[in-house]
Amino acid sequence: MTRHPADLFSLVTGLLALGAGLVLLTGGLGDVPMEWVGPLVAIGLGVVIVFGARPRREPTGDRVPPTREA
Repeated sequence: MTRHPADLFSLVTGLLALGAGLVLLTGGLGDVPMEWVGPLVAIGLGVVIVFGARPRREPTGDRVPPTREA
């Protein structure tokens, strides 16, 4: 079985979602007012969606990929 590269964007997004869920489940972070948590999570998810929806750059074909020498 071949290994695939790690998707760091998905890892970070998942960890942020986990953190937001834990904050909401436990009732807050000390003195942070909970009425700010919902809007901040919504704004953060919006930013993540915008960056995730960007098209990936495709090779233009002008550049020849480097070869690996053994």
